Amino acid sequence: MKNFIYLAVLLCLVWGCKEEFLDRQPLDSPSTSTFYSNEAEIRLGLTGVYSAAFWARAGNVPDLKRIEGATDLVISRKTDPESLIAQGDNGPFIQGNAWSENAWGQGYRVIARANDMLSGMERGKSATPLASYNKMRAEALTLRAWAYFNLMVWYGDPVFYTKPLLPEEYETQTRTPVATVAKELYKDLDEAYAVLDAAPSDRGRVNKAFAYGLKARLAMLTKDYATAAASCKTIIDANLHGLNPSFPNLFTLAGQNANAGREIIWAMVYPNDNPNISSWISVGYTPRQTLGAQSNNFPTQAMVDKFECTDGLRIDESPLYDPANPAKNRDKRLRWTLHMPGDTIETRMAVNASLPYQNPNQRFIFTIHRDSIFRWNWNTSKFDIVKGNPDFVTSTNGVWQFGATGAVGGVGYVWRKYTDPAQYQWELKTGYIVMRYAEILLMYAEAQIELGVIDASVTKAINDVRQRAGQPAVTQLTAAKLRQTVRRERAVEFAIEGLRLFDIRRWGIALDVLNTQIVGAARNPNDPPAKPSFGGAGSVQDLNDIPDYSASAAKRISSRNERRLNSSKHLLWPLPIGELDKNKKLTQNPGW
Repeated sequence: MKNFIYLAVLLCLVWGCKEEFLDRQPLDSPSTSTFYSNEAEIRLGLTGVYSAAFWARAGNVPDLKRIEGATDLVISRKTDPESLIAQGDNGPFIQGNAWSENAWGQGYRVIARANDMLSGMERGKSATPLASYNKMRAEALTLRAWAYFNLMVWYGDPVFYTKPLLPEEYETQTRTPVATVAKELYKDLDEAYAVLDAAPSDRGRVNKAFAYGLKARLAMLTKDYATAAASCKTIIDANLHGLNPSFPNLFTLAGQNANAGREIIWAMVYPNDNPNISSWISVGYTPRQTLGAQSNNFPTQAMVDKFECTDGLRIDESPLYDPANPAKNRDKRLRWTLHMPGDTIETRMAVNASLPYQNPNQRFIFTIHRDSIFRWNWNTSKFDIVKGNPDFVTSTNGVWQFGATGAVGGVGYVWRKYTDPAQYQWELKTGYIVMRYAEILLMYAEAQIELGVIDASVTKAINDVRQRAGQPAVTQLTAAKLRQTVRRERAVEFAIEGLRLFDIRRWGIALDVLNTQIVGAARNPNDPPAKPSFGGAGSVQDLNDIPDYSASAAKRISSRNERRLNSSKHLLWPLPIGELDKNKKLTQNPGW
């Protein structure tokens, strides 16, 4: 993958880095009568497709991670565009929002480059070894399908085209139903699966499992459960991937390099030998009591309360849950995913290590209920109590502010996933996982449940994922309980991995989970809030573990980022206004 990234600068010169939407592609791409005439030029074109598919902006923070801030499990700064999306009409979320505008352009940038390559590479077929030619074609088909998948999650029916557009064709494009596009992409992914490597040496390249895992995602989006189950079963039966015994190792550089079990199927990776290409992903959610951090993205209480107790029961059902000690007796993934007040955090934040508080790591006790920081002194080997805590919340000030910016912060929790004490957080090289084998198992189980085919393979798939975290095996075999378990597993297993928006939209619960006030940890730890309510048995609220905190909201930290997605228009994002201005045949999504 490093070669793809190194060539990105060259591609900006050749193709232009300014193209954004459908009408740009033929005008600033190398689609001349001679380009793609040999293997090297085709490979350069493929590099361009990969470069476009590396969706990240400021600080190389993956956009899929940031978009999680538009869901119920994550809260971003009040003014961030993903936060405005989550706030809906209360934000307000309007046409022209940076995310809804830019995501369209990013998706079609991949599609345009892939179309140009797939059309032009015919010129170089005779000068390219057939195996290499077919593999590069398969990679481009897969990346194009991935772009269409995301566009359909975000916008619904896309503008679907599979060849470079002529200028006169720009204003004739219309939208194609999602189900129709998915079936066309199935064909591309079948072709790709036949020739892609099962285990490419470069983890940044797509492979067989990603092609069929993507086919399964498309099928889940359209409720084509038979195709989803079959695609996942093909991957499972191939026996080329498994689960990493260590969940935390999935999110460190050393763990990803080892890739135990080959769980990571595809990731956006960063070259180890170029310090200028790195990710700031963990900088954005490390608490500000860390020297040098800039937190802006946090877990919600709804995220915390998705994690079961160690007896396999939801917190309102389990006798093990203690409101005064909510971290006790919980699914291990809770502490592997996020930090709670009282946790000891170790991180390497400042690039230039300095004593006494960094050597080379910082260590402190995450504190929100005291205006002091417990900071480890490496000279004396004990914690110093340092006055002035930017994360301090009083019992009377229930809104958590962070740092000197005065912007609204989170609600008492910070992420642990993707933090790596072995790396400087400003120069992080840990890849962002796009797909891993645990998702294949849970998609297979979900598809089979929806088909009404509940057998030992279904419970095994679910239990394999649960047992890594030490959770008891599922024993309930009713479709309703298994459906609830799979949905809960997806929430706690894949937090901030870019799947939550996909899930809440296809399950039809986006408005249910995004029409509430955001609350968090106890304002006063000596006066703990009560357990939340999860509605009556069998309700949408119960099935999807949607908490109601109204009975004890006054005792919790609150956020001004209230979600008010009470209109069906928020089920899809609006198409960019510029696209509608340029093509009068395009229709806007309902309500926009």
